[in-house]
Amino acid sequence: MTSPIGLSAAIMTHPARRARALALRDSLPELSLQVVEDPDPYGPGSCSARTAVLAWGAVAPEATHHLVLQDDAVPVADLRERVLRRVGERPAAAISLYTEWASATSSAVHLAAWLGQSFAEVCDPYTPCIGLVLPAEAARELARERPEVPQDDVMIAGVLRRLGVPEYVTVPNLVQHATEVSLTGNTPMGLRLAACYSTAPHSDTAPVVDARVDLLPCFSRSYGRPYYLERDPGSVSGWSQRGLLETLRRRDVDVPALQRTAARRSADLHRAQPDLRPDIVISLWITAWLAGAELRRLLGDHAVDPVEVLDRRLGQIALANIGPGIFDQYMLPERLLELSPVLETFARTAFTEGVTPSGARDGRFPDHRSLSG
Repeated sequence: MTSPIGLSAAIMTHPARRARALALRDSLPELSLQVVEDPDPYGPGSCSARTAVLAWGAVAPEATHHLVLQDDAVPVADLRERVLRRVGERPAAAISLYTEWASATSSAVHLAAWLGQSFAEVCDPYTPCIGLVLPAEAARELARERPEVPQDDVMIAGVLRRLGVPEYVTVPNLVQHATEVSLTGNTPMGLRLAACYSTAPHSDTAPVVDARVDLLPCFSRSYGRPYYLERDPGSVSGWSQRGLLETLRRRDVDVPALQRTAARRSADLHRAQPDLRPDIVISLWITAWLAGAELRRLLGDHAVDPVEVLDRRLGQIALANIGPGIFDQYMLPERLLELSPVLETFARTAFTEGVTPSGARDGRFPDHRSLSG
């Protein structure tokens, strides 16, 4: 018999956003949220880690788990109920309620949404912490930290690795990110909306297959191009970067054909929307195509036809965020929101070509036969 979950909760904030934190607290009275402010708001640098130490230290003595929300979190209305349900499924884990739409972890969320999985593994070197639930002992360990880095997400990841606490993110995400100016220097990174946020209940959430994802097609913010993450138990984060070309060749993909197809598809969009960077348009097409191809491979390993899952609402929500997520830091928010429908359609077409190629057989990874259109 499992022990009952005792949940305490806090909001971490800065005095400049105290009013927002209080409004968030008042919107979730069932959580009895404590508001914790930066202890040195005008000190050197922007140090979310110092505030996080205090927020995690607000864990109640009798709690089994502790939730910390940042003041720019926009949670679902029934947050407490959903959090308790998810904690009950993974009581020993760190459970993030959000990951942003261009993170490496968002790629894991996308696949999980199609596969009907309610969790995805965190595969970034930091812990997404706009909304985060930890076992009480992990929270207390964080409260004893003397931060050596200013970022709370990096600090938390280090502590969780040291404690051996596994990290997951909910699918769908239960927290959205508000669009105010960042107080921690992240505004140039764009809106950073959630990878797969939904407030509505969904009837198509039953698992399709119990597939372990070992290879993730991702997009690099730093270099503006796609790459792969591969499971690697010997690395610090449990994942290692792999070059795109070497991985595709390992999978017997006709790389020149893929590049030609991406360039051809992307040229049409660039002609229609010349303010979109052409290299990022190509990277978007390849990233979305690879996501579709990887989903097909995972389903094929379990003899499931991709057509059986393509009407899943959560998968569609996640897919709609690939294009805007990739372009988030490359254009002003107003223009990004204006072009989001165009980017969504473009990414959906690429994904569909990857997941339902004419030349793929028996769930194998698509080869040159599917890239000649």
